[in-house]
Amino acid sequence: MSLRNLATSPSIGARGIRILWACILPVALLIAYQLWSESNQDPFFPTIPVMIEDFKTAWIGEGFSQNVVPSLTNLAIGYIAGFALGALCGIALGRLRFLRRATEPVVGFILTIPAVALLPLFLIFLGIGQQLQIGIIMFSVFFIVLVMTTHAVVGIESVLLDVCDIYRIRHWRRLLQVLVPAVIPQLLSAARVTLSISILVMVVSEMIGASQGIGATILLAQQSFDYGSMWAGMLLLALLGISLNLLFAFGERRLLISTGYEVPSRRQVA
Repeated sequence: MSLRNLATSPSIGARGIRILWACILPVALLIAYQLWSESNQDPFFPTIPVMIEDFKTAWIGEGFSQNVVPSLTNLAIGYIAGFALGALCGIALGRLRFLRRATEPVVGFILTIPAVALLPLFLIFLGIGQQLQIGIIMFSVFFIVLVMTTHAVVGIESVLLDVCDIYRIRHWRRLLQVLVPAVIPQLLSAARVTLSISILVMVVSEMIGASQGIGATILLAQQSFDYGSMWAGMLLLALLGISLNLLFAFGERRLLISTGYEVPSRRQVA
């Protein structure tokens, strides 16, 4: 295909239009904010060039290794551990009715409490340090994945389980070859929901007793009246959230395609 045909391809043209359309509102908001901050010269709302300069100073180079890497490490450990534990316990609750009925009131009660509201309790039991951040992230991810996985396992067609009994597919083979593939869409939905929640919990937990990390740096900048660095930290969180969501969407689509699930196109969804 020539360069001219590639440029005039309908799919590439439509994709470019979608990207441009999605960028209209963010660009308009940035322009409006820049014009407003320049006219008012409010120290609480620095201009975009000031934010970018503070972003380079605070988050690139030494600041990245001292504050961003520890936050991402805690996020990865807590998120993966909470997701894996929640998925395994959810499969167990979905398969064992008596266990599901026994734990349902407790799980329902805990789901009504935001994870950040339990930070004082985690601070008492885990103390100040990395274990606090990892523990609260695990907690915020675990129960959501637990509930969604339980409902997914309960909703599996009984015919599929009857086939497993007929062919004597049991124990680990049934878990890995039947149950887990059957609940992959629900697991991915739970993973997407808990990803944004875990980022929020990570930042809030670092604002309590942490000496390093994204949340601790943002709080220190706010308390030091360094509003340029504070807004630079907010910009970092926005970029982090967008990047993780794009990476997750890419991996989710590849996983669904590799496991045989039909992935609807954007036109079909619309």
